[in-house]
Amino acid sequence: MKADKLIKSLIPDGIATVLSPEVMDKLSKIDIKGIAYDSRKVNKDYIFVAYKGFKVGDVLSDSALKYIESAMEKGAKVLIIEESVTKTFKPGEGVEIITAGAGCSIYVKDGRKAMAVLSREFYNNPAKKLKMIGITGTYGKTTSTFLLKSIYEAAGLKTGLIGTIKYTGGKEEIEAHNTTPEAPELQSVLADFVEEGTKVCVMEVSSHSLELDRVYGIDFDVAGFTTLERDHLDFHETVEKYAEAKLKLFKELKKDKIAVLNKDSYVFERYSSQSVLSGAKVVSYGTGKECNVWGEINNATLSGIEINVKWEFPKEYKFVKQHKGEGKITSPLIGTHNLSNILLVTACGFADGIEFDTISRGIKNLQAVPGRFDVVGRVIVDYAHTPGALESALRSARAITTGRLICIFGCGGDRDHGKRALMGNVASENADYVILTTDNPRSEDPKKIVEDIISGINKCNYEVILDREEAIKHAIARSSAEDVILVAGKGHENYQLLGEIKMPWDEKAIIREVLKNKK
Repeated sequence: MKADKLIKSLIPDGIATVLSPEVMDKLSKIDIKGIAYDSRKVNKDYIFVAYKGFKVGDVLSDSALKYIESAMEKGAKVLIIEESVTKTFKPGEGVEIITAGAGCSIYVKDGRKAMAVLSREFYNNPAKKLKMIGITGTYGKTTSTFLLKSIYEAAGLKTGLIGTIKYTGGKEEIEAHNTTPEAPELQSVLADFVEEGTKVCVMEVSSHSLELDRVYGIDFDVAGFTTLERDHLDFHETVEKYAEAKLKLFKELKKDKIAVLNKDSYVFERYSSQSVLSGAKVVSYGTGKECNVWGEINNATLSGIEINVKWEFPKEYKFVKQHKGEGKITSPLIGTHNLSNILLVTACGFADGIEFDTISRGIKNLQAVPGRFDVVGRVIVDYAHTPGALESALRSARAITTGRLICIFGCGGDRDHGKRALMGNVASENADYVILTTDNPRSEDPKKIVEDIISGINKCNYEVILDREEAIKHAIARSSAEDVILVAGKGHENYQLLGEIKMPWDEKAIIREVLKNKK
């Protein structure tokens, strides 16, 4: 694709101003082969986007600005550079052109938005050719997107999935490195979906991706919200800023698109009013009869859950095919916390004109979600790594426990320190016994992390075993057949981060082996 066409795409979004004919003529002679923000991935005739780093806790992430020279050496033909060191920008200004050898350097105020727009245009705006369903929230995103994929497939539509565990629906399944990938990778995956005949994309939309404009310029048809609890404060600093980041998904909805919101959440009114201001239609779900979709658990066992669902929509909501009714949904997914996830996806299905029988069949078809209340014998593996998620998982485990409930967990290093004591308190108050261990300590001393967790515990119902494998062995050895063990924090992750070392890790395999040896 010609560079002038790509650079012109920045003008409508206000990222660049009108360029001189001389510059446009020069850009028209450059054929762009790719877009990169990592100089190691630059090839000949690429655009290299250099933006500033951002802080995670006390650590400043690497800035692409440091690697401009390296990118040029590898063949970058056009440089998109965030902020010129030779110019102070004023409101309304956006671009300055300086010739750099045979190419061009373009200085912009917002490098990430520029990268998102350029990536979208380079791949011919693939999202426009797909039905886009985005789910955000502190937890429940992964399970909800897996459920939605199953629902759309039950409706006969080839569906792609982008999320914490994997990106699937294109030529090949890709292991996820970010819940929501950076714009060039995201647009590439979407383009792959289109090429493979995929009709729908369901994706997790993380707070990072919204704050860092990874999904900027994508028009979502349906945006769903799970819940909001404390998380990622190492990046967002405050819960308020975290909530504001997630709110972007709903603020940026286009007219007549649909926001599916959790009425049981304390941010419902705020998110709802912003969605309405954007021109979107709001669909509510929850446990109260005032919701458009509401429900309750009829039965919960180690074989799954059954819920009673009722729904009622205003007649003016023409996008809904069944405006009022009730029915039962049976799901193999285990845990009472899945009530909220199932109500969300049911509401999303109705909002997109899918009938109840198809929604119910799609939900029933999904047997499990990797690392999400994943049962191995009497041990549950779950990704819960926030206070709210851990409490929800423990309550779900308690509902199917006839003996004692044992919890094994730790907290990640180089991340939000404030949640550690809160998680310690949640575990101690909701489990009969707690074993504190490691969970990606990174550069921190695991002992210090555990001390932070212990500061929130008010009972003497815990012990410390820093070796995670030994902690699992110890819990199984001291438990009875009636006891249930929740191993929280890592879920689907197949690694442990110890300092700079990424160690292979398979929690379910370890548990299976220990259970087998105990027989």
